[in-house]
Amino acid sequence: MTKIQETLAALPEEKKALFVPVFGDVDKFYTAVYLIARNEHVTEQEKPERYEDRLQVIRQIRSKVEKLVSSFGLDGSEIVADIASDYFEDYVNYKEPDIRMTNEEFIGIVQKIAQA
Repeated sequence: MTKIQETLAALPEEKKALFVPVFGDVDKFYTAVYLIARNEHVTEQEKPERYEDRLQVIRQIRSKVEKLVSSFGLDGSEIVADIASDYFEDYVNYKEPDIRMTNEEFIGIVQKIAQA
């Protein structure tokens, strides 16, 4: 468990409850932000068709997550940055995490974030 995962797990129950409507729970929040960071990085690396548009959308979603978490009374930008840092740590160490989220779940969360 990384430092930010421990921090999220140690949040008081009333703070954890704030993550439920959009993310389901703090573990799914962590996974969703990790995947957002990974998608941003892969898009920057591979430069698929219309990648600038994709990056803009990904960054808007990340920004909305930061604002949403900040609205919970937490430091949204720092939490998102810490999770992105976990992704990059895994990336440079060729470590593939055990992602326990389906594509459909991830897309559903992103859609909820976009509407927030």
